[in-house]
Amino acid sequence: MFSDTQKEGIRRFADRITPPTWQIVLKPQDELKEPGCLNIHIHIRGPDDETYTDSFGNRCYPHRDSTGKIWHANKYGKIFSPNQIRPILGMIYGRMVFKDIKKPGCNCSGKVARIIVLLWPYLGDWKGTLIHELAHVAVCRYQACRTKAYNQKALFTNPWNIDLKSILMQERFLREGHHGLSFQKAFFSLTQRAIKEFGAEIPKDDVF
Repeated sequence: MFSDTQKEGIRRFADRITPPTWQIVLKPQDELKEPGCLNIHIHIRGPDDETYTDSFGNRCYPHRDSTGKIWHANKYGKIFSPNQIRPILGMIYGRMVFKDIKKPGCNCSGKVARIIVLLWPYLGDWKGTLIHELAHVAVCRYQACRTKAYNQKALFTNPWNIDLKSILMQERFLREGHHGLSFQKAFFSLTQRAIKEFGAEIPKDDVF
């Protein structure tokens, strides 16, 4: 298991390569309750909580056959043996959520966002994995801003007030794919931030 010092090192690495409005935390009580802030919870996981995917990246779940033997199955019901699956190094858990917040002592109000990143740092290059997952976070935030997902509650109070632009934006993100152009731009930007921040500490031929 990673020590508290090692976990703090992971947090500080993420904090140094992300924008000032992104608050990287390990515990909920460390959240920054400021309008416009994005709180990113990094959950360091251990061997008892490993998650697996098939060769196409589909998440797999334990499946017990009639003899009691444990296999793994993806969401399509296909069964895999242990040598056909691989552990996930990191992933976004759930979706980005928004909460109305008002700063005490002033008239400043807005939204604060939260998202969770799961990380299994002992399985491989945790720096590269963390940059990869933070790029997904950037896409989630970009998508939420462009589609106004943080105002989604309004759709339930007035179902006929349809935002055509938001619908078209959501369709474009779906067509783009999980690692499309928006992800590639975010990934490149964060990689450049890491190289600029750490300089010679990260070899130029390091695989991000």
